[in-house]
This record gives sequence, C-alpha cells and structure tokens, in this order.
Amino acid sequence: MSVILVPFDGSAHALKALHIAMDLTEKYKAPLVLVHVAGAEKAEAQLPEVQRIKAMAESKMRHRQVNPLAFEVVFGAAADCILLAAKRHKATTIVMGCRGQALDDRVMFGSVSQEVFREAGCTCISVK
Repeated sequence: MSVILVPFDGSAHALKALHIAMDLTEKYKAPLVLVHVAGAEKAEAQLPEVQRIKAMAESKMRHRQVNPLAFEVVFGAAADCILLAAKRHKATTIVMGCRGQALDDRVMFGSVSQEVFREAGCTCISVK
C-alpha cells in the first residue's frame, strides 16, 4: 500500500473514513493525502467553509500524530476531481465516506462514491 487518498468534506462519514485511513497509515506507514472538492461556483465565497473543513481534518490528524503528504482543495465535479487526485498522487487506496441510503434493506451507494469506485484503478474502501 503506497498512497492512501481520502476525499474529505467534513461529514460524519468522511470523519469515519479519515479515522480508518489513519489506522491504515499507521499500520502500513503509507502516506496520506486528503482532497476536499468544492463546487466550481464562487470559489472565494467558499473559503471560510474550506478553512473550517481543513482545520477539522488537521485537528483529527494532529491528535493521532499523523502528518498528511498533502491536503488539496480542488474545484469541480466531485467524482472527476477525486479520480484525478488519485491519479496525480498515484493512490493505491481510496477511503471515502458513502452517504448512501437504505432501500428495501439494500444499501444504495451515493452517486459520487459509486462513480469513483467504478472508475478508480485502485482499491476502494467505502465507509458509512
């Protein structure tokens, strides 16, 4: 396992994914990369929210003494940005939260995680 990528939006599912990714980072000594995808519209208006999300992630990592290789903020379509970040960093694992909903006792993955898992050329771990 070389690089672990975590798409991080500050949600409860993303926090769980981050904790699992930190476990893997500690066990395998693998670099950790976080990516936050912000919408393409009005980037400067999103800055306070982006800073809040980054501070949240940094606090969790500092508590565990995990130093990320990178924390990127990218703008655009979520699945596309995550896949590009995975390629750019040569990620071998993507750990991401899934906001799927239960339907007739079946779990339906969220559209972003479903697209990432379908297109990614690496191991993907879904966290709910």
